Amino acid sequence: MPIRYHSQTVRKETLHTVSLVAPHLDRGMAVLDVGCGEGYVGEELAARGVREVWGVDILDLRRDKRGDAHFRLYDGQRLPFPDDAFDLVTLNFVLHHVPDDKKIRLVREALRVTRGKVFILEDTPTTAFDRFVSQRHGDAYRRKIDSDAPFGFLTPGQWRWLFRGMGLEPESRELSRFCRSVLQPFARTAFTLRKPRADVEASPVADEVPTRV
Repeated sequence: MPIRYHSQTVRKETLHTVSLVAPHLDRGMAVLDVGCGEGYVGEELAARGVREVWGVDILDLRRDKRGDAHFRLYDGQRLPFPDDAFDLVTLNFVLHHVPDDKKIRLVREALRVTRGKVFILEDTPTTAFDRFVSQRHGDAYRRKIDSDAPFGFLTPGQWRWLFRGMGLEPESRELSRFCRSVLQPFARTAFTLRKPRADVEASPVADEVPTRV
């Protein structure tokens, strides 16, 4: 059955996200979409034959709530899955909405529940225009979830600094400003984190979020 989008803009943005996730996929995988929102990305992955797709979020914003078998609520502390449960965990435009003091915790949780990789797609403002638009977007989301917690949009370099402080060497790809829409010419970056070996310890700096610019 074709996926029914509520707008062509959402369809285009979802397909763009899926196109960036796709190189990390194969049909036999189990995938977790953290911050799944309305569930479009998960539906597209399932339609492409991914074996098992789960979604998790702090609120249930899915359009179709009839089936709960592949969705769980997240309490903001611990992802409700055992260690190494998934081949791939994705966080698509999620971490900038996470309160600053919980960003690293969520990344660690994503690494805990994956046995392979974590894929992260982020708005990464690098100009005054980027920062202005990002701030407005973040404020609107905080009103939506009734939160006054500080949030943060980081630059590509700040994200790399954060990940390296966790003992990780990220793969990163800075995307075209017009990759999603000519009407949204904002800086964005895709990061891939590979689960470290058990004998690799995180650096002490890993509990700090870099100062935003």
